[in-house]
Amino acid sequence: MRAVLILMLLLLLPIAARAEVVGVKNAGDVDLSALDCTAISESKLLHRVCYDETHHYLVAQIGADYYDSCNVGPKAVDGLFDSEHVVAYYNQHIRAQHRCTAALRSKAGVATLGRATQ
Repeated sequence: MRAVLILMLLLLLPIAARAEVVGVKNAGDVDLSALDCTAISESKLLHRVCYDETHHYLVAQIGADYYDSCNVGPKAVDGLFDSEHVVAYYNQHIRAQHRCTAALRSKAGVATLGRATQ
């Protein structure tokens, strides 16, 4: 019986290890496991976009850094994915118009896990 329990724990351990925590500029560490992440292959600069449609919260990987945006509606995200120039679209329609503050992150239910990164 004890061996079965140990085996079950070892099998479940990789599931718990799936959480991906990234350092988001000016926000701190954010767990991306609750966000839907999509790789962006069309761009050498914008590598990945992670989005929580329920809370309208977006995290973008630009180069090696991560940045977040608040109050981003699904239309803006769809526009990003449909754009031929994803970086220009991101800069004009998401980054410039949807800056996050600590209050907006809290309202969106984003719990940062550590200190803010600069």
